[in-house]
Amino acid sequence: MRKLKVSALTCREKDVLELLVLGCTNKKIAQQLRISDFTVRDHVFSLLLKYGVKNRMTLMLVSERLNGGM
Repeated sequence: MRKLKVSALTCREKDVLELLVLGCTNKKIAQQLRISDFTVRDHVFSLLLKYGVKNRMTLMLVSERLNGGM
C-alpha cells in the first residue's frame, strides 16, 4: 500500500471513489454519473492499482484513512 495524493486521481476517479466510499455499487455509481457499468469497473480497477490494494473494501478503508475519504 502506498501513499497517494488525491491530485494523482482523475476527476472521474475522484467521483467514483466518493460514491464507492458511500457504499454504492458499480451499477448505482454508473447511474449517478451517467456512465456505463463497464466504465465504472475500469475506474475502480484503476483506483485499485493506484492505491496498491486488491479489493474495493480495502480501497474504501485506505482512501478514508489516507485522504479523509477524498
